[in-house]
Amino acid sequence: MTTSSQTSASKYTLFVSALLVLCGLPLLVGGGWLAAAGGSWYYLLAGIGMLISAFLLARQSRAGVWMYGLVVLGTVVWSAWESGLDYWRWVPRLDVVMVLALLVALTMPRLKQPFSKTLSYTYAGASVAIFVVAFALAFVPYGFNQYDAVPATAKTSFSTYTGQLDKADQPASGDWPAYGRDNAATRYSPLTQINTDNVSGLTRAWEFRTGEMDVKSWGAETTPIKVNDRLYLCSGLNNMFALDSKTGKQIWKYDAGLDQKDIPYTAACRGVAYYETPASAMAEGQTTCKARIVEGTLDGRIIEVDADTGKPCEDFGDHGQVSIKEHMGETPDGYVAITGVPNIVQGVIITGHQVIDGQARYEPSGVIKAYDAVTGELKWAWDMVRPDIDTIPPEGETYTRGTPNMWTTGTSDNELGLVYLPMGNSTADYYSSMRRKEEHEYSSSLVAIDVNTGKPVWHFQTVHADVWDYDLGSQVTLLDFPVENGTVPALMLPSKQGDLYVLDRRTGKPLTGVTEKPVAQGGVEPEERSATQPVSEYHALRKPPLTAQDMWGITPFDQLACRIQFQEAAYDGMYTPPTVNQRWIQYPSYNGGSDWGSVAIDPERGVMIANYNDMPMYNKLVPRDIVDKEGWLTRAE
Repeated sequence: MTTSSQTSASKYTLFVSALLVLCGLPLLVGGGWLAAAGGSWYYLLAGIGMLISAFLLARQSRAGVWMYGLVVLGTVVWSAWESGLDYWRWVPRLDVVMVLALLVALTMPRLKQPFSKTLSYTYAGASVAIFVVAFALAFVPYGFNQYDAVPATAKTSFSTYTGQLDKADQPASGDWPAYGRDNAATRYSPLTQINTDNVSGLTRAWEFRTGEMDVKSWGAETTPIKVNDRLYLCSGLNNMFALDSKTGKQIWKYDAGLDQKDIPYTAACRGVAYYETPASAMAEGQTTCKARIVEGTLDGRIIEVDADTGKPCEDFGDHGQVSIKEHMGETPDGYVAITGVPNIVQGVIITGHQVIDGQARYEPSGVIKAYDAVTGELKWAWDMVRPDIDTIPPEGETYTRGTPNMWTTGTSDNELGLVYLPMGNSTADYYSSMRRKEEHEYSSSLVAIDVNTGKPVWHFQTVHADVWDYDLGSQVTLLDFPVENGTVPALMLPSKQGDLYVLDRRTGKPLTGVTEKPVAQGGVEPEERSATQPVSEYHALRKPPLTAQDMWGITPFDQLACRIQFQEAAYDGMYTPPTVNQRWIQYPSYNGGSDWGSVAIDPERGVMIANYNDMPMYNKLVPRDIVDKEGWLTRAE
């Protein structure tokens, strides 16, 4: 005679069996797929083990518990072998398995030949304890290593001289007058009032809102500058503000009148520049703007306003603004935008711009332009394919279309009269056969331009024939670098590949080793790929190449799917050539590595702080016939 308790036990055991089937089947199918693709056999074996355990438990056999115990033991051994002591690698390998272990443990006293309740609850309690410990460990910081003590002072100061033409050359200790704090772009403040002893007691002093919450694709990317007792900043719609630095009270606002149709990817403005009009110009009555706030806009304008009032500097260009789109030809809405901060060197404003990616081969030009900082007069233009064009193209012509652009922020050197421009790569980003030789020469290079002539003095390339969008996004930092006989005026160049290059900023010659290393070949344009790529011997931030063990998910199921994708994709290290017949993995991704956040350097202690974006990409080139069939259109179309 069957009792109600036996019926209940039977139902619970069948419930657990059903869960094991639901979990075992995808592991069996997906695991077989992965094994056939040359990947780990664990998932297949675990799926088989779960299904056998489910069958035995459905028959209320003790062997079902033992079989699942083997699954748990095998999972732990496999996890230890693949993951070592890396906590986050254990999570997807054990989470579902241990949940099921808890449920299986509770079947033990319900079987035909039951285990004792004490043993059952012991195993169940152990499973719960593992979960509690695992949850607590999730809040423990990982990946921190203290390799050496931070020096109190460096043996040699890394501070460098960039001139004394403006406030950003030698900032007051309490000021931040440029995007990177100073013209050296160190992003280092010498202030000491906030320290490790009192930082925990900081409270919010004030907050300021731009009032732009209804803007599509809005981004808060601005770095305010501080001059004396004022903060100057720009919003996502290029509106400019002056605030009282002590109270946060708005002093003035300038409305840039940006139309949202001109927003490219994100409504973002990374900062503004500060410029004081030379005393000679003021004495001659050329202007009424003693100090100017300079901004580049998402619709391709340079705007100058009076730092004191926020009113346009009427003598600059056309009532306070100039358009960089002139002589570019067709520029659809959102295609040409300035998101970086304009540079000002020896009274000349230098600006690049971003050109929206992935639309067409011959998008608007990446031409670099320079304007007189007081009058807005076009001083020069650098078109890398047409160096004969000094300012504007001949009538009826445009600047060369489809050339690499400088979308980020350059670095100003008043002492040497140079501006250092991190260049992008040509359109289209992932296909190079249609590029000109001049584009190959300057693509993904740091270019030093003489601000008085507009001509390149030197350039240093970080990728040959770039088809990975490994353009240079980081503003370089200027420093004096120690060599055998003293120090050399140098710069630190971070790349999206994670390399850190140290160059003599007078000549562009490396001060530390740079090696050309062989890289993977093949892909959709095998004849276009460079046999080698430059690698810095000074330091690299990048992580080791990806392996199947690195694939992650929150559960074993999505981790399994990720491992299948990895196994079937083309991947042969950092410079895996783009493919059209299968997916290919790009790591680091086009976000870096180091991107527009760049690095910070404490020149007195000789310490560099470097952010690193760690995100692979899973790519595939799409043939034109499929694009046409799918009806995919460019933004302009």
